[in-house]
Amino acid sequence: MNKATKGAVAAGAAALLLAGGAGTMAAWNANAPLNGGTISSGKLTLTTEGTPSWTVSNAAVNGGTAAPVTISTFKVSPGDVLTYSGSVKIGAVGNNLSATLKADASTITGTGTLKAEMAPVTTATVGATPLPTNGTGVVITSANNDNVVSVNVVFDFTKAPATNSSQDSQVDLTNFNVTLDQA
Repeated sequence: MNKATKGAVAAGAAALLLAGGAGTMAAWNANAPLNGGTISSGKLTLTTEGTPSWTVSNAAVNGGTAAPVTISTFKVSPGDVLTYSGSVKIGAVGNNLSATLKADASTITGTGTLKAEMAPVTTATVGATPLPTNGTGVVITSANNDNVVSVNVVFDFTKAPATNSSQDSQVDLTNFNVTLDQA
């Protein structure tokens, strides 16, 4: 092999090596620090306040006037409207925070069709002002932070026609909860 051929082979090999490592060649770049600041998270809390109470009304029996009841010994019958009344303190901190306050159906157990026939509906007020609802519960925003909210959960045994399968049944409200879930 002559010198010219050897030189051409060496130049070709060098070109292949350079092409294979093309991604490792130095390139220009730059960066600059941005003063973005610190991001903090908010909170969503719910604390029971005071002692709750239960009342019952029945339009056919007492004209719909609410009377106090002891829930553990009360025997419900068609036409009854049981109402839980209690208070909770809301912790709702966060820009653009929206949550739903409602009865937690998973904490309510029962037998027969009584549970379905007495599905709970939640309403709430701050003082005398009703809070808005969204179809599944009460709308809570950061404007409600540190509010003590009066919560009413209504178990209306008149909304669905009572069926015979709800007789001798029970709804267990022993571990009944309300929840505050981010919407």
